[in-house]
Amino acid sequence: SDSEPELKVHDREGTYYVNVDVSRKEGSVRAKRLGLAKSGLADIFYTQFQFAAKLLFTPEYRGRVFTLLRHPVERSVSMFYYKQIASWENPRIYRPDLDGMNIGVWLKRGDVQDDVEAMYGNFMVARLVGGGPHNIDLTNDDLELAKDILRQKVLVGLITQIEESVNRFDKYFGWTLRQEEHPECFERFIRQGENINEHEHVQEGSDTWNKLAELAKYDVQLYEYALQLFDEQGKNLFGNDGATIDIGQ
Repeated sequence: SDSEPELKVHDREGTYYVNVDVSRKEGSVRAKRLGLAKSGLADIFYTQFQFAAKLLFTPEYRGRVFTLLRHPVERSVSMFYYKQIASWENPRIYRPDLDGMNIGVWLKRGDVQDDVEAMYGNFMVARLVGGGPHNIDLTNDDLELAKDILRQKVLVGLITQIEESVNRFDKYFGWTLRQEEHPECFERFIRQGENINEHEHVQEGSDTWNKLAELAKYDVQLYEYALQLFDEQGKNLFGNDGATIDIGQ
């Protein structure tokens, strides 16, 4: 709870978490004030905000960035259908006016262009270069900067290679589970997945796919670069001898 005056570890049915929320700006500021990085209580911080890394970590208490990336078009399609059902989210996310609507039909409506660009712009590049909204004016220079940040600072995982990605994270960070727990955990959360929202899919190369790809053209190029990085990190960080090397902090 944000009202608690000090850091505490809570146990929710066997899942342990610290009482701060670094996915929000206010939570990151509170985490800094309470010394979250120095405390050593949390193994993983989840945040979309680049500033949080600068705020929370220091040369003495460092963090390493890792991520799971999804193709920007597939991400946009999934988000569109998630917004239709996410009644538990805030009004900016939950969009009951979209309920039952097909994304292709919605994209062709003439009165939603600003909404479309805001919802399905270049989220990844904007975040990496320090921007906020998806639809800020980005350039090729921003894309190249995002590529440099991804290459120098981030251990890349891919949704399409989820099992290999999780194995790499486990290996790199030295995460272990009791032997009897790991198979059940892996099967439940990685192979089967939880909180899956079944929805219509968009065919690659279709008009809808191409429209979304154009709206997120910088993110698409960054994702294509991430595919290359994934292969390179597999060779350079996880060789046949099992050794790993450090990446930027």
